[in-house]
Amino acid sequence: MSIFASLSGEIAGRIGLSANLTQRRSQLRCPSSMKFRVLAVVVAILGVAFVVEPINAAVVFRPGAKAQYVPPGEEELNGNAAELFEIAQNADKDKNWKRAIRAYKQLVRKYPHDALAAGAVYRGGVLFEQIHEYLDAAAAYRVLVTNYPTSPHFNEAIEGQFRIGEMYLAGKKLKLLGIPFATSMDRAVEIFAGVVRTAPYGKYTARAQFDIGLAREKQATNDAALQAYQAVIDKFPNDPVAADAQYQIGYVWFTSSKGGTKDAAATNKPY
Repeated sequence: MSIFASLSGEIAGRIGLSANLTQRRSQLRCPSSMKFRVLAVVVAILGVAFVVEPINAAVVFRPGAKAQYVPPGEEELNGNAAELFEIAQNADKDKNWKRAIRAYKQLVRKYPHDALAAGAVYRGGVLFEQIHEYLDAAAAYRVLVTNYPTSPHFNEAIEGQFRIGEMYLAGKKLKLLGIPFATSMDRAVEIFAGVVRTAPYGKYTARAQFDIGLAREKQATNDAALQAYQAVIDKFPNDPVAADAQYQIGYVWFTSSKGGTKDAAATNKPY
């Protein structure tokens, strides 16, 4: 009996020691567990902070190149013509005009023969004009009348070119645009010449030809001015602007003979 009592006492002692060790381990692990939970919270917060920044950016992956982040609206636009047109229209409605222009241009570049292409070109021109990118607007209108002459927006595109040309001819908004006067006249001539070339019998053609003369006259290139005015008389004799062209021819001859000019055509021809 004494042996069993002794064994029982020893076992009980070991059980007590084991319980004490377990309690101490639990106490020691508790701070580590709390540290882990705190660390997990910090990592989660940092993760949110890092995710928020690029959430609106697009990631561009290219073979053999590093991933690139691009600002919203500047990512590559993909899809068929209908999908690109829808992207453009949605951006247009949201007044995100630069994105809309990019989608319209992408549509025309990828699907120039699609039924939606002409409308995309025209709307792109309108939006270019809206954001004061006048030369791009004129170029878009010129593409429409050249490549899509059956478009229902043909006359509107001609009018748009003429409107922009008149703006350059008048020299308005030059400070805003930062365009030198001489350059403005050259651009006006380029735009008006496009109108004359693409719509030779249109509503604005005679006036565009006359305005070429005005631009050259403002540049003091009288020979070119006289040629432009004479073209009005020869091609559009019944248009009211033909009388204005005849008057300007006389005025150029008069001022040239009175004040002198480097233009031989103006000085050698009698008034």
